[in-house]
This record gives sequence, C-alpha cells and structure tokens, in this order.
Amino acid sequence: MNIGINARVLNERKGGPYRYTVNVIRELSNIDTKNTYFIFLYDDYEFNFILPSNFKKVIFKIKSKLVFDYIILPLYSYFHLVDIWLFPKNTFSPFIRGKKVPVFHDIVYFEKELTFREFNYFDNLHHRIMIPINAKCSAINISVSDFTALRMKELLNIPPHKIKVIKEGVEENFKIIDNKDFLQFIVKKYNLKMPFFFYAGSLSPRKNMLNVLKAFNLIKDAIPHTIYYTGGYSWRDNEVLRYITDNNLEKRVIKLGYVSDEELVALYNLADCYLYPSIYEGFGLPILEAQACGCPVITSTVSSCPEVAGDAALLVNPYDVSQIADAMLRIAKDKKLKKQLKEKGFNNVRKYSWLVCARTMLQLCEDIHTKG
Repeated sequence: MNIGINARVLNERKGGPYRYTVNVIRELSNIDTKNTYFIFLYDDYEFNFILPSNFKKVIFKIKSKLVFDYIILPLYSYFHLVDIWLFPKNTFSPFIRGKKVPVFHDIVYFEKELTFREFNYFDNLHHRIMIPINAKCSAINISVSDFTALRMKELLNIPPHKIKVIKEGVEENFKIIDNKDFLQFIVKKYNLKMPFFFYAGSLSPRKNMLNVLKAFNLIKDAIPHTIYYTGGYSWRDNEVLRYITDNNLEKRVIKLGYVSDEELVALYNLADCYLYPSIYEGFGLPILEAQACGCPVITSTVSSCPEVAGDAALLVNPYDVSQIADAMLRIAKDKKLKKQLKEKGFNNVRKYSWLVCARTMLQLCEDIHTKG
C-alpha cells in the first residue's frame, strides 16, 4: 500500500497541526515497515529521527498553498500510484486520485455563535467552501476529539459512520525536568521573575487572552505573579496588546517571543500554572503538555477543553472574568490544590498516546484499502 501525507505544514509555523503531523510520521515510521509513504513538502525538512527507507520525501519548491494543494498534488496523483492520502490540515483537492482521509482539528469556521472570525477573510472562505466538499468525497474523516466529531455531525451533517475519532498524544520530551541547573539557566536567560503564570501560543480571539488579562488586572495587587507568554504576531492580537499598554501591565505581562521546544518544556516546569481558558478548541494539546510537565492548568468549560483536561484542571467559564480571577488566586495561594492538580495531571496524560494514534490510523488505512 502506498500512503501519501500532505506534510507542507512542516514547512510552516509550529502550531497544533505541525505537532500532529510530525508525531504521526514519527510513530508510523516506528511501527510500519511494510507500506510505502510519500511525504509531500514545500521544502526540505530535517526530522529529528531517522526516516526508514520506506518513507520518502517528495519536495516541490512551491510556496503557494493553493497551487501545492490544488494543482501539484492532483497532478502527482495521476502519474503516481498513491492508494491512501492523509491530510493533517483537513482540506484537499477532490480531484486527487486515491482514497482521501482528512484530519479535522476543529470546524471553528462554521460556529455561528462565536462573536469573532478566527482567520482572515480568504482563509475563512476557503475552508467554508472546501470542508463540506472534502467531508463528502473522503473515504472517512478523522476527528481529534469527541467534541469535534459531534460538531461535524451537527454543523456539517456528516453521518457517524464517516467519522473516526482518533485522539492526540503527548511527546515524551514533555516531562518533569530533574536538571536544576538547566532550569536555572532558563530563569537567567529570560530574566524570569518567580512565581509566574504561563501561556504559549497565539493571541487570536479564540485563545481568550483579553479576559485572562482582565482577570489578572483584578488580582494583580494580591499576588506577586507575572504572566509570561510566547509567540509572534497573530491574527487580531492588537486588542490584547493595547490592553496591556492601557492598563500599565508591561512589567507584569511580558512577551518572551519564540522559544525552542526544550525551553518550552522548562517553562512548563517552572510555571505556577498554565493559562488556557480558551473559547474554542478542537482538542487543546497544550493542556496535556502542561500536565505532563507537572504544571497545573486553568482551562475552560466549553468545547473540547473539559474532555481533554478530565478532572485534572480548574475549569472556568471563559466569558466570566471573575471566575478566571478566582481560579488564578486559588492556584497562587493553595499549595495543596496545586499538588492535587499535578498528580491528577500525570494520571490524565497516561490516557493519550501518539503511538496509539498512529496504530489506529494505520489500521484505518488498511481497512479502507482492503475494502477497495
């Protein structure tokens, strides 16, 4: 069986689909020596593991997503035999030959009750047009959570038999760091003020950082904490940045910018709490990453967040600033609570595995191929 993976996301920014794609490829390369894989990329990409001989990179030096997805890959499919196509970022050209399997991380584009548009106009339009088409002409649709599967049924009318839930995992490097010297190095490198709350990711509206800052502003005089966050420019982050300036929070809310994966793990280890009261998540991988590092989590009662967090996080109404503020105070002042959340987090993380994800996906591909 020949399996193609549209892995162009590996040449783009390191978001959730990036981590999903690289982890699935890594685990498939560990367990499957029988089938042949074609990994399609914009440019070369150096994996931090050895690809076996049955995994082949196919590189097209084209930076346009539309050309890559809707011209290059369909043409390739007509001249080369690819039995199964995996699309880790859900959209694809319906003219591609072979069985098509998209992965849905969320369907935020169709959530009419949300008061914001998550992406720019053309990205939003592209997904609103193509996702319903793709869902119908796919062999099966993978959902990363029960929540996303439910919304696929409700908003897109996809029948249950065409949806397979395969949940994500946690990379092994997200763990407790015993090397105190390295942790101290990170403290000095970023001039971290202890204790602190932490957030890693974009400042786009769905991440709800404006309400986090409003909550922090209510309690900042009652606790010594600083908020550190990572990332670069993100969609519609001006409102968040303006709030920091208007409320003189520049010394208490500090941007670290880009951090390496190794540094990210250290920041999870050092933080008093990870702030993630998101308004909408299809899965919420940072919840598991933080828990794996022994970092208590504040997350929301909506979308997939309670599903992923289990009983190992403080759940808050993401629209209720006072609830978020109260949760932050509890974390800051209750050492017993932090210890309980830490232990529950370790137990929760054990439910999730990239190896199980890859095995389930491989079995799904084999079943689809066998049915013809």
